[in-house]
Amino acid sequence: MDFLENARNQTLRHERLLGVAILDLDGFKQVNDRLGHGAGDQVLQAVVQRLQVQLRAGDILARLGGDEFGLILPDLERLDDLDGVSERLLAALREPLEIDGEAASVTGSLGITLFPLDDSDASTLIRHADMALYAAKDAGRDQFQLHSLALDEAMRTEAGTRALLEQALQENRLVLYYQPVVSSAGAVIGVEALIRLQHPERGLIPPAAFFSALDHVRLARPIGRFVLNVALHQAALWQEAGHPLRVSVNISTRHLLDARFLEDLQEMLAKYPGLRPELVEIEITESAPLRDMLEAQRLLVACHRLGVRVALDDFGTGNASLTYLQRLPADSIKIDQSFVRDVIDDPKDLAIVTAVITASRMLGMNVIAEGVETADHVDLLVKTGCNHLQGYFFSKPIPAEDVPAWVAHFRPAPRTKDSLHPLNILSPILEGHILRVQKFIGALRQENPFPAHVIEKDAEEYCHLGLWLRGEGKQRFGATPQFMRLLTRHERLHQVARVAKLHFDAGDADGAMEQGKLLDMENGLLLAELLAMAGESRDNI
Repeated sequence: MDFLENARNQTLRHERLLGVAILDLDGFKQVNDRLGHGAGDQVLQAVVQRLQVQLRAGDILARLGGDEFGLILPDLERLDDLDGVSERLLAALREPLEIDGEAASVTGSLGITLFPLDDSDASTLIRHADMALYAAKDAGRDQFQLHSLALDEAMRTEAGTRALLEQALQENRLVLYYQPVVSSAGAVIGVEALIRLQHPERGLIPPAAFFSALDHVRLARPIGRFVLNVALHQAALWQEAGHPLRVSVNISTRHLLDARFLEDLQEMLAKYPGLRPELVEIEITESAPLRDMLEAQRLLVACHRLGVRVALDDFGTGNASLTYLQRLPADSIKIDQSFVRDVIDDPKDLAIVTAVITASRMLGMNVIAEGVETADHVDLLVKTGCNHLQGYFFSKPIPAEDVPAWVAHFRPAPRTKDSLHPLNILSPILEGHILRVQKFIGALRQENPFPAHVIEKDAEEYCHLGLWLRGEGKQRFGATPQFMRLLTRHERLHQVARVAKLHFDAGDADGAMEQGKLLDMENGLLLAELLAMAGESRDNI
């Protein structure tokens, strides 16, 4: 504090900038747990040596406690200087370490504020740097964040949200709604418990308004215990009433990695001894394994020993999803709705969804597609091999008392049978292609909007079938004469669609439908030729 106060005065006299930073190590706890505290001390010493190499004469590095350090960076001429220093410090921390013959790795999160742009006293500068540090950690760690007025306002808003949530918990104004999960065969196999906040003036508030506060250090465990208790109690009531529904509960990262989590789970299971443990499923997101993979593995194995199922939520949105499939003991994969929403019109989303479904089922996992909103989504997802579905097409989240009646009245929509094997690589592409042609013809009748990637320039190259033809199709069949005819017919299909759209835009409904009939006929010929070609080389598909 003395050094910082002196640096503030010098900065004002010299008309320069002063950086005040808080640095915290990411992954240090895992090193301590795995190698022991002696190795942890060696890591701290190695970190200090690396940081000192990157600092200038006059910079100050201080250990504040544990694995947290403070930095005073005086005499900066411009903001770019601060960026350069920060990047060098973080890059130095990323380099692997060897401690007593064992590999160890840590990264750093850095929060910074700049005086006199931040014209505060010494204590407030440190507080602002600490706020920026937590922003860096929330943003994913291994990075730096600069304090700003916007961050200050965001922190105040976040504090207000935490207070609102804490008061609601104390006053018993948190409630759970339940969204059904349906199997591809049309059976209701369970529900996901979703938290809501009942406000005396604003009514029922969805979780998006207070989501970040759910993982706060002061709230994560109390709210987690509340959700487990209410959800398991409700599952026990449904089971007693003859509705044995699996109930999925979202567990925050902080609660999962809390040393008392397994005790909390065991306590709730013991509280409802009649409830079959396999009717309980905990859902985790990528944050927990990224923060501590070994501990996450241990906890999930322990959950399995209790008979509780595990689901990986929002799958596909994070950087480590494939690692999860490889290393985490999960029963279910929930494909994030951001991939499901546009799966009909976006070939990249279809490719990702199909890959996740195929890989997951080969590993013996159930696959749940979130965000299913239309019958077309259902048809395509089922034909790609997805065996569980969840979304507004079936039901929005509903109160617990409405669930039995919903289950009793649920009737699955009739669907056509698969014409191709669902695990065939080409099958989902063809099903998507057929559906898109049907949608295009339906659009000519003004029954639905026109699908994307049909009439645009070069649509032949980036539609679902076009990508396959120019990729794997070309690799497997490019040397055959049938393949060149197939490319020509596929291009003609798009040309016919363009002509049909021109008639439609000109108000010539009859001309548009004539082209629509031609499109349907051409598509039948295309599919016949493609299936014949594939049939001659079935082992290649």
